[in-house]
Amino acid sequence: METIAKIQLSPQEMELVQNSEWILAKHSIIKKVYSMFGDLNELINAEPESFNYLFPEKNKNQNGKISKGENYRHLPYVILDYPAFFDKENIFAVRTIFWWGNFFSVTLHLSGIYKQKFIHNSHELLSFLQKNNFFICVGEDEWQHHFEEDNYIPASTIVLNEFETIIKKDFFKVSKKISLSEWENAKEFIINSFRKIMQLLSINYPGGKKDL
Repeated sequence: METIAKIQLSPQEMELVQNSEWILAKHSIIKKVYSMFGDLNELINAEPESFNYLFPEKNKNQNGKISKGENYRHLPYVILDYPAFFDKENIFAVRTIFWWGNFFSVTLHLSGIYKQKFIHNSHELLSFLQKNNFFICVGEDEWQHHFEEDNYIPASTIVLNEFETIIKKDFFKVSKKISLSEWENAKEFIINSFRKIMQLLSINYPGGKKDL
């Protein structure tokens, strides 16, 4: 007769499996993040329309999309995409992420015609990224969002010839993050990061405004 293997729980796992409060707290926190991101979507929509000329035509006058998942590197997350336009060849998106146990981040993600339109190897662009404490994506997978050194490095550590190599990739991503311990400052951080991204987009855009 075949012996059935026992699946053992560690003492910590045994404590957790008998405690419903932590999972109920998790649901409450995710609900509050959804509410925060809903407020942020309204605040961003209420920003001055002086940067609307930067958006893809299909994205103008649209609301953001909030979504969630349970398993980015085994941890829950919530995403606000606004503005956001995705197709197979061309991406224009500002993505705000809450990642459980890690951070809030705000990321500009460009590829295809939008990368060609906004991103050029200029000292002015790199200087802006450095001055405003952005991280630049150096990873090969455009759908990774963690800040380990194989994916994001501080713009302050990059020189112009390295920047030239980075922007030759098919996509371009820059991001800012804030610790979850700074929850009370998260809204202000996200709004300010959005404004900085709009300024960034205007740098190499013909006729663009530098101070939005």
